[in-house]
Amino acid sequence: MLWGAGLLALMGMGAGCAHDEAKQARSRGEKVGEAFAEKVRYADQLSLLNQEQIVLGHLALQKSSEPEVQAFAQELIRNHQKSQEDLQTLAQSKAFSLAAVDLSTQDLAIGGAGSEGAMQGMEKGEEKYDKKFNKQVNQFLERRNELAGLSGREFDRAFLQQVKKDQERGEELIDKGLKEYRDDTSLALLLTRTSPVIQAQQQRIETLRGFIGD
Repeated sequence: MLWGAGLLALMGMGAGCAHDEAKQARSRGEKVGEAFAEKVRYADQLSLLNQEQIVLGHLALQKSSEPEVQAFAQELIRNHQKSQEDLQTLAQSKAFSLAAVDLSTQDLAIGGAGSEGAMQGMEKGEEKYDKKFNKQVNQFLERRNELAGLSGREFDRAFLQQVKKDQERGEELIDKGLKEYRDDTSLALLLTRTSPVIQAQQQRIETLRGFIGD
């Protein structure tokens, strides 16, 4: 009887250890999922910036009659299309998708990446982030519509001012990424290549603002 009781006690201890190990595994998985989700959301922010600049560049080609501003708009489109292509390639290599949104219309389609613990980690904060992303898109659409209602030098000034703010946001995003994801070689390389492009565009904006008399 004593032997049987001891055996049952050992079995109970084994079950407890197994339960603890499973709990720890879920916890580790959740942390991995959270980290992955944060990186996906960060990539979404870079993607949104690229898409915004492409839309604004096309708008400037339609609205501006200043050759220098049009030349800058073409440069803006080209640079951010290249950045977006690089980002898409990176996302595919890491098995996640970027948020898909058509900023030329009112249509919005949220994409992006959604073991048990890992899924819980990825879903954590998802609703809050989606609301934030939707708000960002709606705010951009409002700014785009305001710009579309302008013309001449008034448009040029407002366009350059908006792009300047966006490029500053881009610089902040890159600085954040280089600090938080420096161990991710492929992402760090992408950001390192993008940083001088953002800086060059900011300098170009300042030159143009002086040229058109802002």
